[in-house]
Amino acid sequence: MVVNGDLNLTDKGWSSGGYMADVHVTGAINAGGQQQWFTRNSSMSRWNGGQWNMVFTGSVNAPGTTCGKYTNIPSTPIIVEKSYIISDDGYTYKLMRPRVEHNKVGTTKNWQNADEIDFSKVYVAHEGDSAATINQKLNEGLHLIL
Repeated sequence: MVVNGDLNLTDKGWSSGGYMADVHVTGAINAGGQQQWFTRNSSMSRWNGGQWNMVFTGSVNAPGTTCGKYTNIPSTPIIVEKSYIISDDGYTYKLMRPRVEHNKVGTTKNWQNADEIDFSKVYVAHEGDSAATINQKLNEGLHLIL
């Protein structure tokens, strides 16, 4: 996701806990009174605020480690982003399966680190499918979407 401008993690009231991954924020991230927050492989112009237990890994312009408040791990040792679905024309779909990355810093560049899987090789499970049906589709070599 790209956020053009600042991102506020609070409405200036109480806020506690959250997670953000693979997000590029062109402005500042304003944490306010946020606590127990985890940011992974994101980028921002700067980080403002937060109370305690703010953890960053592989995030560009995150604050440095400060005892009790911020923990900053410079890179994510090993990561595989979540699979996602695309359509170039609105009718034909592809499952995109990201590849393993090592020592990742920042966001995914141009989303080019993924294998394209044609939907003819994908089974989309339906409510009521039995384990036997799903296992049969997997045994046929299909990829599975739940």
